[in-house]
Amino acid sequence: MGSCVIAIIGVTVPLMSGQANLAMLGSYLAIPMILAPLIYIRQNKNEYHFNEIEEKYYNLFPAAFFMFLTISVILLYTSYVRPYSYYAVITVMATLILFQILFFPSNTNRSMLILFQSSLLLLDLIWGVNLNYFFFIERTDSFFHSWMIQILVEEGTINEHFDLYRAFPLWHILCASFYKIAALDVVFYKAMYLINGIIFAAIPPGAYILSKRLFSEEKIALIAALFVAFYPEVLKYGIAALSRSPISLLGLLLVVALLYHRSLAATLVAIAMTVSIIVFHTVSIPFVLVVLVVLFVLQKIYGAVNEREIVDRDYLVFAFIAMISYWMYISLELFATLIRNITASAPDEITATGVFLAPMNELFNYLHYSPLLFFLLIGALEAVRKDHISQTAKIICLAGLLFTVVSFPGPSLLITKLGGNFNIDRFGAYVFFIITIGVSLGFYTIYARSKKPLKSALIILFMVLVFLSVSNDFIASDNPIVKRPFYTFYVTEEEVNGFDHAGNTSQGFVMSDFVTTRYMDVATYRERSHILEVDSQNMNFLRSSSSDVILIRKGELEGRPLRFLISDGGFVKWPSMGGALEYYYPDSELWQSLDRYSKIYDSSSIATYI
Repeated sequence: MGSCVIAIIGVTVPLMSGQANLAMLGSYLAIPMILAPLIYIRQNKNEYHFNEIEEKYYNLFPAAFFMFLTISVILLYTSYVRPYSYYAVITVMATLILFQILFFPSNTNRSMLILFQSSLLLLDLIWGVNLNYFFFIERTDSFFHSWMIQILVEEGTINEHFDLYRAFPLWHILCASFYKIAALDVVFYKAMYLINGIIFAAIPPGAYILSKRLFSEEKIALIAALFVAFYPEVLKYGIAALSRSPISLLGLLLVVALLYHRSLAATLVAIAMTVSIIVFHTVSIPFVLVVLVVLFVLQKIYGAVNEREIVDRDYLVFAFIAMISYWMYISLELFATLIRNITASAPDEITATGVFLAPMNELFNYLHYSPLLFFLLIGALEAVRKDHISQTAKIICLAGLLFTVVSFPGPSLLITKLGGNFNIDRFGAYVFFIITIGVSLGFYTIYARSKKPLKSALIILFMVLVFLSVSNDFIASDNPIVKRPFYTFYVTEEEVNGFDHAGNTSQGFVMSDFVTTRYMDVATYRERSHILEVDSQNMNFLRSSSSDVILIRKGELEGRPLRFLISDGGFVKWPSMGGALEYYYPDSELWQSLDRYSKIYDSSSIATYI
């Protein structure tokens, strides 16, 4: 019942301190923390029971899945932005997979078919975004990574523009090689999205293998494979196709290999995975090591015997020495950057600004974490209370519960030192499979012990979870159910044409919002790129000279705010993008100051002024 006490304290303290918005946001965690132990205790002694359907009807379910898969592709092809009906179709597809797991006995052929469908579901969600729109940008890092791939394809060299990535350019080399070998006739960033989708399609089978190693029950492993197909962090990094995205799969394979650490072959695989992570995206290895250290400490606390250890001291020493050696001898600049981040003061701007700007919107976009936490708590309780569950599985489930602190939206992200300097929000990419193991055990446990009415309610809850997971603004900024104060995660062809026109014709700086500036920073005219500065006291735009062009993404402004730099002390010629950035909505009086400028370019998406 400890989670009930923590939940009550977590809501009460912000209320007593006058932070009602934080208390409201905390409710998405507090409610499952109260309900889960109560329901678990009530059902603890119930027998397992599954309502199975005659096997002759099984083929109807995969057939229906592929029919809805076709419908989802048609919706993507015929719609300018993904409609809400697409999210509904995805929900039906996931539910059809769940039915195959719950309503029919398992066998090898069915398991393979279910895993195939889970991977297709994930690919539908990934490629349905990043290949569907002209240029999907996520948090704007895609601009840089696409440019690096272009440099490799056209020049075949790693030059000074790679900056810190000169120490770990394998992602760009992989994408450029794929582009050249496949002789693709697409823009460079599409190759990046194609190959990342293929990599992420292996995650559901990987989660299945990990779960099978921990539990003997086939259904739990299949449920784990299904849950990772719509898990928030899997979708985020699968769609984004960043250089650290493949680490999600490499980290999963590393833990699978460590579970077989008494085998020579598995030991060699673990070493290979560790080296791959260090070389592929070297700044990910500290996060992976923290995860493994937590597992190691839990082993010691729980008294796991050597044969059942996931991580041993020898491996941790090897991984740490390998990481430090690579940093010291290959990437001294990266090592210096890490030290600067540790010693630097916390950034001025809070990481989770939406918590204060629009708490109700933020709460709605967190709701999919509530069922996940509910099932995870059930799974953790089941793991620690039942003797038939192995010590290794107990440790994994407890670790999954602990990792919600750094991977679920919450207090840790409000601490700017953690959210800004240490990028603590990245932990979700390295612990998702640990969390989903506990979630799958929890869903299996509560479903198997429930009577028919509650079983139906759990299926409805599952459908709600899927729908919210694929339609929230973190994943579906193209057309979310409820918008957050943030930019759309893609730019249109018309917008890019407007950017290029301004950049190629301007005699001075092109003053623009954050997204446009990030695009122009990697364009051929990058020396003319400049974040648009605002005098927030007088509500005016600031320029260095009359030849500077002000570019406004008016199409984006119709539904979203634009993000500019606050420079109340006057124009700053070389500002830091880490400075005070603020969103301005369509109803802001700032836009009235545009009346004093002459419009020189106008389209449905872009307007430029001088």
